[in-house]
Amino acid sequence: MEKQAKFSHVPNFTDYMELSVQIFNNFFNNDSHNKAILDLPAGNGLVSKELKKLGYDIISADINDEYPFYFQVNMEEPLPFKDEKFDAVICLEGIEHVMHPEILFSELARVLKKGGLLIISTPNVQSFYSRFQLLCTGYLFQFDPFDKIPLEPNKNADKGHISPVFYTQLRYYSDLHNLKTLKPSGGRLKRLVALPFFLPFILIGYLWSIRDWKKTSNKVETFEIIKHLFSIKLLFSRSLIFKAVKNL
Repeated sequence: MEKQAKFSHVPNFTDYMELSVQIFNNFFNNDSHNKAILDLPAGNGLVSKELKKLGYDIISADINDEYPFYFQVNMEEPLPFKDEKFDAVICLEGIEHVMHPEILFSELARVLKKGGLLIISTPNVQSFYSRFQLLCTGYLFQFDPFDKIPLEPNKNADKGHISPVFYTQLRYYSDLHNLKTLKPSGGRLKRLVALPFFLPFILIGYLWSIRDWKKTSNKVETFEIIKHLFSIKLLFSRSLIFKAVKNL
């Protein structure tokens, strides 16, 4: 049987990495002094290196041994850090690689200080391109089933894209673990040229969502969900960048 690769990571500094670094600087008003950051999974260390250059105190963690200073961490297990240790936690393109995303989210929230920032990026399965691919093929963009091989027992390695995670799930996890969801962002816009084709479906979906909101909630604060769902970034970005702050 073919074996799964031990781990995988992006070889270049991507748009969602650059956006995440910008989000950090904006959140902390460019003040990196004494700011402890957890970067998990750290991959090949590009984000950690950039944040270190800006003066942040970075803990890089991953299952891979890209660098000897990495903390060896399995995202499927409890994180080896104390409660409320970090001023910010960044998890780029990692949560879709675990069997139980909510458990990982709960651990990220646990090690985050009150008032701290959590950033999670993941393939944007709510983009209209991904929805169209699901309609046509039965699987979402970046989640094709053809290279997914179950790991050998007790092997600690990358499982690949096995758990599509939606904005609505992340928002629910955020509420569950006492975080306030901020307006999401996204990486590179994908297939925006298809907007005229998708526009009728977007309009129908918007009206449909308002109908459901009126029936089940009708609260001003929950209408924010519709605003987020129908933002240009959630509709067309390749990557979803989810942001939340831990309540005081």
